[in-house]
Amino acid sequence: MDPSTPASQSSENHPPFDDVEKSTEKQETSVVADPPEVPDGGSAAWMTLVGAFLAVFCSSGYVNAYGVYEDFFVREYLSESSSFQITWIGSVQVLFLGCSGIPGGYAMDHGYFRWVTISGSLLLTFCLVMTSFCQEQQFWQMFLANGVGLGIAVGMLYVPALGVLSHHFKKRRSLMMGLAQAGSSVGGLVHPIMLNNLFHGRLGFAWGVRVSALFNLVLLIIANLLMTTRLPARPKDTTFKKQLVYWKSFFTDKVYVLATLSVFILYSGVYFPAFFLQLDAVESGLSESLAFYSLTLLNGVGVLGRIMPTIIVDRVGVFNMMIPCAFACGVMIFSWVAMKDAAGVISMAVFYGFFAGAVVSLVAPMIAYLTPNVSDIGARLGVSIGIGAVGALIGPPVCGALLTSQLLWVRPVIFSGICVVASAGTLTIAKLLSDRQTRRITAAS
Repeated sequence: MDPSTPASQSSENHPPFDDVEKSTEKQETSVVADPPEVPDGGSAAWMTLVGAFLAVFCSSGYVNAYGVYEDFFVREYLSESSSFQITWIGSVQVLFLGCSGIPGGYAMDHGYFRWVTISGSLLLTFCLVMTSFCQEQQFWQMFLANGVGLGIAVGMLYVPALGVLSHHFKKRRSLMMGLAQAGSSVGGLVHPIMLNNLFHGRLGFAWGVRVSALFNLVLLIIANLLMTTRLPARPKDTTFKKQLVYWKSFFTDKVYVLATLSVFILYSGVYFPAFFLQLDAVESGLSESLAFYSLTLLNGVGVLGRIMPTIIVDRVGVFNMMIPCAFACGVMIFSWVAMKDAAGVISMAVFYGFFAGAVVSLVAPMIAYLTPNVSDIGARLGVSIGIGAVGALIGPPVCGALLTSQLLWVRPVIFSGICVVASAGTLTIAKLLSDRQTRRITAAS
């Protein structure tokens, strides 16, 4: 067996990080075994895929459009606040996109999927409406509504929407997760076009955000009607000791810890272009239409980046796909300093959009691969993305502070580029450790 073959192909064997002799404690954390049959199709599975796509479109896809808010806030609505302050709004969105997934994924595993997604849908709509009522130059109003509140809402939707696909797909799990995560890039394509035209059109900011809220509410109603769970809920760990053993088992898995560290480092740098490309294009004197559509182009190409690698990842291995994609993202960020004209902006949007979409979309299949029990995927995915989201909280504000009001682009470029290249290095270490453990288990059996 290829050591880098995803979990969807190797669920019948011991995962590479599993010890040959299992302790009593680990047996307690694996009460629920993989179901004997996962349909890998059927009407319920395909409807769940469409629903997950829509949920990701409205959650992660909306976060991908924050560059429109960033540009509008810096130049108009919050112009009295610094770029460093304004960037915190988008960073907190990404933080809670991941951190809210920890309780959301855990609740999904324990049978509360429907409650989590409905609550997240209502909260997202409410926070967008509250954003529309925020007054100009009132940073804290916008931070609470558009940063904290909206971030919690999208987090309650994103991780459960991806995790529930494991209830319906096994052999094609990586591909289905990639298709669902394409909703993030499609959202990053549609939302910026809509928001730019609404903010700078006849309706203006307040009514533009309200129209956006209604649009997302309709899609989320459809998503909640389509998505269904299939597996029985994981038995509740009623005692504190069992809870401690359950969560501790995540962090005694060396490969999982290294993979999660890689996600943290990656998220610290990978969002730099999504936050600042439109601002750089505007400040570089490009036409307004090209500047506005630069972010749309980046996210649009990301659709291909999110889907194409997942088609072949089952054959080449998830680590073998993630490492070169992360390294390519780092190289593209370093090339930012050479971006001086329209051709440079378009090239950055196309190439970075593809590789960034690929590496971000492969995080979920990587965590699924490193999860021995399918009933734990929601919690493990939530923990990994939640810890990674702390990196997303730190990275963009650091970039904003390094940028300064003089727009010194070379400094945030160096910081972000180093972070993304370093994540490729830690992923390489995780792969080597995974390969070694697999060889050891194979030799023992």
